[in-house]
Amino acid sequence: MQLDTDTQSPHTPLVAKLYTAVDAMNATDIVALVDENVQFRLGNFDAISGRDAVEEANVGFFETILAMHHTITGIWSSGDTVFCEGRVHYTRKDKSTHEVPFAARLGLNGAKIIDYYVYVDISGL
Repeated sequence: MQLDTDTQSPHTPLVAKLYTAVDAMNATDIVALVDENVQFRLGNFDAISGRDAVEEANVGFFETILAMHHTITGIWSSGDTVFCEGRVHYTRKDKSTHEVPFAARLGLNGAKIIDYYVYVDISGL
């Protein structure tokens, strides 16, 4: 995970921690950051609920790729909502690469993420 932004947010450390875990493809570290009742949606997949479902979905997705790396170019906060955007660089199992823009909206419940929506087109994977 690389931060390449001039925007400042009180939630920058949380975003950095989340995307470090995502890029490490570590579902356990990801779910440590989410609320027990989290709502999660990746791309145009249906939303899922709960920490266990989020962990299972991330493990399943990570099995389809070799690696990924996020470059975050903006982070903004409004109350308990955090927005970030950037580019995600995927390495497929055949070692070819694919890069696309992404954006995420994170709703917070205290220090935990309760709404986790990622807007990205992964159809090229």
